Amino acid sequence: MSTDDPGTRADAERMYDLMQSQRRSTQSRLLRGYAVLLVVWAAAWAIGFGALWCGHDIGGVDLVPTAVAWIIFGACMVVAIVWSIITGVRSGAGIRGRSRFQGMLYGWSWTISMVGTWLLLVGLQRAGLPDELAALIYPGAFALIVGVLYLAGGALWRAPVQYALGIVIIAVAVAATFVGTPYNFLVYAIAGPVAMLIVAVLLVRGLLPVEPRREQSHD
Repeated sequence: MSTDDPGTRADAERMYDLMQSQRRSTQSRLLRGYAVLLVVWAAAWAIGFGALWCGHDIGGVDLVPTAVAWIIFGACMVVAIVWSIITGVRSGAGIRGRSRFQGMLYGWSWTISMVGTWLLLVGLQRAGLPDELAALIYPGAFALIVGVLYLAGGALWRAPVQYALGIVIIAVAVAATFVGTPYNFLVYAIAGPVAMLIVAVLLVRGLLPVEPRREQSHD
């Protein structure tokens, strides 16, 4: 069949339009997903670390009972982590083969890293870690692990927005640790969410790429 045939050209154009439409739909879905993810993390940090800042014998303001403050913080972090995993799974929807296996391993790395970090910190406390240092190390360690996981995700899926978020989280964790207790909780509660929302604005305005650019491979 000749490629000059009008019917063939029309079919090719319709196929091209369909592919472009699907591509735009995928980009829009990823954009919404990552923008919401950033807002979720910003809210989790603002509420969770804000609760610690207001916790009795924890932060700088005694407004919330100690146990309640830690429960609020833990619940916020769990929600944000679960949302991150869901977003990662959805962003990889339709991917098959080796990339799908990589995505599965990356998803499990969240659980393994979080549980491992928690057990490590519990071991340090059992070995006599002072409470003042624990107040620095606990949030700093978890924030660092989250940042590293986002760096890994950004490198794995070639997603600049994930990589940028990882850099932001690590930078805030380092700054908060240098500030020291109890003001580190205030840094996490304010600087972290502000930085994340800035990344979200850059993303929505198209100044930060969102689409994972996966290389084609015939392996």
